[in-house]
Amino acid sequence: MVEINENLEKEEVGSLVFLLRDYAPRMKLAKDKSFLALVIDLEKLNLVAPNQLDLIEECFQSIHRIDLIKKIKKYKQEALMSSVHSQPVYVNALQASLPNLSLIDPPYNSEIQNMNKEKSQNGQSFFQEEPIHMSIQESGPASHKVFNDQYRMQSQPLGICLIIDCIGNDTDVLEETFRGLGYDVHCHRHLDMDAMNETLLEAAGLQKHRNCDSFICILVSRGSPQSIFCTDQTSTGFPLEQIKKYFMADSCPELRGKPKLFFIQSYIVPENEQECTSLLEIDGNDDKMIANAKIPLKGTIPQVADVFWSQCKVDVSTIEKSPTSSSYYLRCLAELLRNPHKRKQSILDIHTELNRKVYEWNKTMDPSQQYSLLLQHTLRKKLFLSPT
Repeated sequence: MVEINENLEKEEVGSLVFLLRDYAPRMKLAKDKSFLALVIDLEKLNLVAPNQLDLIEECFQSIHRIDLIKKIKKYKQEALMSSVHSQPVYVNALQASLPNLSLIDPPYNSEIQNMNKEKSQNGQSFFQEEPIHMSIQESGPASHKVFNDQYRMQSQPLGICLIIDCIGNDTDVLEETFRGLGYDVHCHRHLDMDAMNETLLEAAGLQKHRNCDSFICILVSRGSPQSIFCTDQTSTGFPLEQIKKYFMADSCPELRGKPKLFFIQSYIVPENEQECTSLLEIDGNDDKMIANAKIPLKGTIPQVADVFWSQCKVDVSTIEKSPTSSSYYLRCLAELLRNPHKRKQSILDIHTELNRKVYEWNKTMDPSQQYSLLLQHTLRKKLFLSPT
């Protein structure tokens, strides 16, 4: 843990604190908290122990520190090999920092309840572990809840899938794909700016979200990197960030704590071809959004949590040269999700494969026809787009 602490930036520790808020809501969330202090807090809650590091691994996976995951796996392997020969004893960071702590009734880690303190020949203290027998009942249902690392995906349907295709070439294959996954698919083609706004408001206000485990939104349109133009002649632009806000916990409380996935295909119009670069001003929506928020936000789940945002950008000339062609990005996404073997993978693993396919495609294309893929997410657990 000390070695890992030295390899983490302050911003990364902040990201870890954010990811762990749902697991340890009462944990002190100081901005200047070190990784070691964070580990000690988790030990107090019995969430981390020397042989219990899965939660830390998952957090490193979320911040894309694969190198640190490898360190933990190496540690696990060495500990396993060593235990076969010498049965080593582990002392958690909290007890190591408090050498005079009584071990008669250890308050934080039940695994050291049978340790006997002895003296080595050089006078230093060490612990010799006796066999520990823990029944399944001792872990209890609460432990199962704490270590559940997957989003619940059991509802029928799994959720609403909103498809807004302002180009018109991808709706059919996407509708078939997500219906096959168990989603209630709502399709809209060729919307103008006002219709887009009303459609999003209506979708965010659906009470059906309450009984569903997830939500998916797919947008296909011309636009800029920060907005979509819909079918309007004037390119005022509908802010992508605004679309995301419609489905956050304050405006759509029924989706609070549930994964919200966005797949955006943006055909980028060069700035010198845009009639107007100012973004659309959304008037009068705040009252509607507040009216939808029927419960206060007093939970431990951050408002921005549980979002998966995948945006693919390509020059608008791609669609202009071939008006009836589909998006390679969306076509590959559909293929992967319809593959029974790929469907068993998490959405992050599927997106990694999607990124690889797009990369290979780009190597065969002219630079002006290449796709650029961006992924941002605040998922707190593993997500599988199939019933679990």
